[in-house]
Amino acid sequence: MKAVFLHYDQEALDDQYEQRVWVPHAEEIIRRYGEKSNAVRQRIGEPRVESYGPSAPETLDIYGSGKKAFVFVHGGAWRRQTSREQAFPAEAVIAAGAAYVALNFEKLPAVTLPEMAAQVQRGIEWVHRHLSPDVVLCAHSSGSHLSACALVNLPFVRSALLVSGVYDLLPVRLSARNDYVRLDERLENEYSPIRHADRIKAKVTVGWAEHDNAEFRRQSQALADKLGALTLVGKGLNHFDFVETLGDPRSALGRAALNMLQ
Repeated sequence: MKAVFLHYDQEALDDQYEQRVWVPHAEEIIRRYGEKSNAVRQRIGEPRVESYGPSAPETLDIYGSGKKAFVFVHGGAWRRQTSREQAFPAEAVIAAGAAYVALNFEKLPAVTLPEMAAQVQRGIEWVHRHLSPDVVLCAHSSGSHLSACALVNLPFVRSALLVSGVYDLLPVRLSARNDYVRLDERLENEYSPIRHADRIKAKVTVGWAEHDNAEFRRQSQALADKLGALTLVGKGLNHFDFVETLGDPRSALGRAALNMLQ
């Protein structure tokens, strides 16, 4: 069959941008995010919830307090998950003396990708203005894409940990995922943060799982190379269970996150 992108034909490219092809038990892992988050709330209590924008989903779940704020932007292929399932890293962050903030936003197809990116940026700006001027950003998967877009425009973020993300949208536009992402060439260029990497001022660490699929590994390495960033590979882990280790201060990912708060 004809190559559509690099050496991938259409079916192969579509598979590269559908994580459940590679991790059939993804829903089981994602369910654990919620279960662990519920357990954390039982121990430390419910978060303070703040609105950062005009629509109902534009909220921040704030756990603990401190001179620094650790903001987490969840993944979900731009159309799944909420902040409620993202409390699982909160205890380790609070123990390090920072507030843990899970950022919520509306998902596709209820809004456009530009509006999603704008919401994430507004949420980070709210944290900077109202919670702490010292903001550390962490994100996973499509959240890493949205966070990298925000970093292009937010010079105040001092450090960021971007895990298993997509940073150039050309292959997304050419894949079946574009049925709901709805990119054209203009949006592809504007919302491909690797193409605007010269505007990113934060110190970035780029992570990916050893068993991430090839395109997510390639995209992560490409961003790291462009930024001259540190890299972190989750040995023996897949796209979904790597970020789950963020809540474990003994894990490589947990240590990397906590080191950014020092």
